[in-house]
Amino acid sequence: MGVAKPIQSYESVVAWGDSLQRQWNGDPLAEDPDKLETLDAFCQAVGKDPDQLVAFCFLRRKTTGERFTSRQRREEVVSKLGEFVAASGLRGTAARRLKSNVVSFLTHNGVLI
Repeated sequence: MGVAKPIQSYESVVAWGDSLQRQWNGDPLAEDPDKLETLDAFCQAVGKDPDQLVAFCFLRRKTTGERFTSRQRREEVVSKLGEFVAASGLRGTAARRLKSNVVSFLTHNGVLI
């Protein structure tokens, strides 16, 4: 599984882009295509599309239906992200940038890492 359509068409990616535009007064996703390429590669690695990745990090309370972040699932994503960065073979600034691209996506979609 993974990404089945253009990465820019997922709701969570649109939300990320909108949030970045408001924050930086520009279009960081267009100006830095590595952000989308990194997210696409990470999604492929974990077998989830961007919307599924964000949804995976949340659960709903049975009693109220309230949505909340799952600590265990968030830790699983962080672990997978560490594996992804390690598998890239990148070090130093390049590795931090790779990780930062995915963390930015998650953070702008309400998943605090």
